[in-house]
Amino acid sequence: MKETKVGIDRRSFLKGGIALGAMAATTSVLASCSPASQGSADSVTDDTTPASVDESNQVGGGYANPDKIGIPVAPDMTEAVDVVVIGSGIGGFTAAMLVKEQATDSNVVMLEKQDSLGGNTNFAEGGGGFLNMTPEEARKSVQADMIQRNFVVDPSLFYALRTQQGDCADWLFGKHGVKVKDYGSGQPLYEGGSGASMIATLTPQAEELGVDIRTDSRAFALVLEDDYTVTGVQYRDADGKTIQLNAKAVVIASGGMNSNPDLLKYYSNVDLGKIMPLGVGQDGDGHLMVEQTAHGRTGLQTIDGFFAGIGTADDPCGFDSDLNTAAGFQFSSVFVNQYGKRFYDESFAFNTGSQLFFTCIPQVVLSQSQAFSVFDESYVQKWEAGQWQNGHNGFDSATKQGQPLEVREDLEKMKSKDWFYQGDTIEELGKAIAADVESFDVDAFVATIEAYNAAADGAQDEYGKPQQFIWKLDSAPFYAAKAGVNAYNTNGGIHINTHAQVVDPNGKAISGLYASGIATAGWDSQVYGGGTNQPVALWCSCAAALHIVENHLDGAVADDWMGDVTMTSILGEDYANGNPLG
Repeated sequence: MKETKVGIDRRSFLKGGIALGAMAATTSVLASCSPASQGSADSVTDDTTPASVDESNQVGGGYANPDKIGIPVAPDMTEAVDVVVIGSGIGGFTAAMLVKEQATDSNVVMLEKQDSLGGNTNFAEGGGGFLNMTPEEARKSVQADMIQRNFVVDPSLFYALRTQQGDCADWLFGKHGVKVKDYGSGQPLYEGGSGASMIATLTPQAEELGVDIRTDSRAFALVLEDDYTVTGVQYRDADGKTIQLNAKAVVIASGGMNSNPDLLKYYSNVDLGKIMPLGVGQDGDGHLMVEQTAHGRTGLQTIDGFFAGIGTADDPCGFDSDLNTAAGFQFSSVFVNQYGKRFYDESFAFNTGSQLFFTCIPQVVLSQSQAFSVFDESYVQKWEAGQWQNGHNGFDSATKQGQPLEVREDLEKMKSKDWFYQGDTIEELGKAIAADVESFDVDAFVATIEAYNAAADGAQDEYGKPQQFIWKLDSAPFYAAKAGVNAYNTNGGIHINTHAQVVDPNGKAISGLYASGIATAGWDSQVYGGGTNQPVALWCSCAAALHIVENHLDGAVADDWMGDVTMTSILGEDYANGNPLG
């Protein structure tokens, strides 16, 4: 028994751990007449059509669906393979490689619609639970997870994750040598603070294993035998040809909806005009494909936000801008609303010790019809002198404290934006905002700033903000910028069980269909809880891969599938799970 294994044996992970919740792990064997069973793995034909070609198929509610996602067509050619994985982030690589390791003769295809690998994992910091929890530890952790997320999450998924996360971490960081390092952010991160290092490590290993990696290949429709049986995928290649891959199992690891606001508006209940999306390729393709099946409509998308940002959805300052970090991320920031009044303690994370501070702030900002970050020339000079509290991610916060923020050039650029305001006095600044926002009360704004300055001199702050974070606003020129949310991605939608099988509204599994990562539901409420991106994708894909091998490929998973290099040997015997990131 390995040292990271605490309170649950390794085979129990393969078997799904303790049975929890109402989501059944029902799996039906693909019928012999399924397209996936016809032809050899390298066969290519031009006369096979999907079981159902219906151009009128509607997915995505009122979405116009310009790319016809979720609508199968007559293919230009057909191949028979064993497993198709959609997406090449941490979820995609994990599912493809683990299946191939445990079923060496299988034909595993990984599809990536971009021309490069890694997707949004390239921008992730990593972090997560690196050791298995005992059942007692997991129960306590799950209770905390539910409280943090307003009790609208699936505790069975969290329990499975917490009791099995160490095995998954051993596989990724131990067996496959993905580097992690403790930079002082409270949780070890990918080497260099970026998931790009993980993708660079895994790519040659996946190729050596024989995973068939295809870029510029956008999956757009599932092939179905019936509503409960998936028998393949259709994708478009770089030349625009439609290729149908008949398969025994499909894993959707294609991310969220963050970069497709036209679709997201049908799945979100927030003002998307304030959401400044990050990343690439998060178009909701997987969600729309799942809606072809008995799963039906996918659910509400949580906006995974991080602090506040300045600008608008159509014209953001930019997440990598130091000005965005300075004006939106700091405990010393000052925000006022559509009435010209402050509405919370901008340093409440420091004041309360909340571990969710950076993810709660976006919801506080979104609670107002309008929000503005207010600063002056003295703030700019402080930022340029290296006085700030939070970098634009955990890695920067841990490694770049005290370094100057380069804000002056962006400040000059932003002065021409219609969401940026300037004045030689606080009253003049307020009048500039009021000319744009009818409800903005200039007198209330002036009184608010006067009270804030008094708090800087020692008076009690209205919201109890610690004096050390109250920077006086008294040096012209004075500035204000509309504030919104830096959205890493969305989270949720596709319901799964503890084998990562996609299920219908009653918990019945869709045979041959699995989902991984931020596309899956059950992890977050309206507030992004943290630790539900990279760690969840890793766990989902391990669970899916192991279930696929034994239930669709007639294989047997080795007891030591996770390898023999433990996370305690990497992080040290005294390491304990911290608050997950990523």
